[in-house]
Amino acid sequence: MKPENYRELIEKELTQALHGDDEISKAMRYSTLYGGKRIRGILVLEFCKIFGGDVEKALCVAASIEMIHAFSLIHDDLPCMDDDDTRRGKASCHKAFSEATALLAGDALLANAFNTACFSALTPASFAVKPINVMKIISALSNATVEMIKGQQLDMQFENQKKISEEDLVNMYSRKTCALISVACVVGSICADAKEKDIHMARGFGVALGLAFQLADDLLDYEVDKKSGKKTYATLFGEKKCKEKSREYTDTAIKIIDKLPRNEFLKELAISLNNRRD
Repeated sequence: MKPENYRELIEKELTQALHGDDEISKAMRYSTLYGGKRIRGILVLEFCKIFGGDVEKALCVAASIEMIHAFSLIHDDLPCMDDDDTRRGKASCHKAFSEATALLAGDALLANAFNTACFSALTPASFAVKPINVMKIISALSNATVEMIKGQQLDMQFENQKKISEEDLVNMYSRKTCALISVACVVGSICADAKEKDIHMARGFGVALGLAFQLADDLLDYEVDKKSGKKTYATLFGEKKCKEKSREYTDTAIKIIDKLPRNEFLKELAISLNNRRD
């Protein structure tokens, strides 16, 4: 299945999950629907498929992780965080609505994410995820969300530090960016009732892919970040080293899944994310 097919399925699931005509619901839809690459949701579906599950099993979980991602972006853009006025070519949630509405919409998305994940056990029997596995999924998503939030705190903390080591920066990226990407691979595997060794492998792939993804982002934003003084891998250690490390993490991700059957999709995804231009 092609990425655009996965995206269509995820968009449909999100549209069904995010309803209501009140201001908070409108803000939730504004910040979640009709934008983004859906990388995390796609990883959920693909890992479920690779380990023998039907993608229908994982749709609720794919939607839930996209809600968590949307929550994080809304809050990251707030004046008290990164203070960004735009997101994906349009006004940030707090600019399109209000700061208070954006804060509450992010909160609501996070709460609704776990509710949506629960529905993966309540679908028709042929597509239902085992209740014990839903518990594992919710636990994994919760832990990853906490790690992502801690990563955001480190990111803000680093802006006030004069010196940041490569180790410290990679540690921050491992939380802020990799936590959700890695857990997407994990929960997709759990949807398919994968073995523990396979879940461990999926987690490793996600971490390496997440680091490659973040370094590719740093390269795309290099000129803007350099002017603003933002501390990223590219601005701190140079474009050349950033490119080398991004390729290195991409190669690591590919090696991890090399023995998996039908791994072409994941390989192509890893390469395309490393080579993207937007």
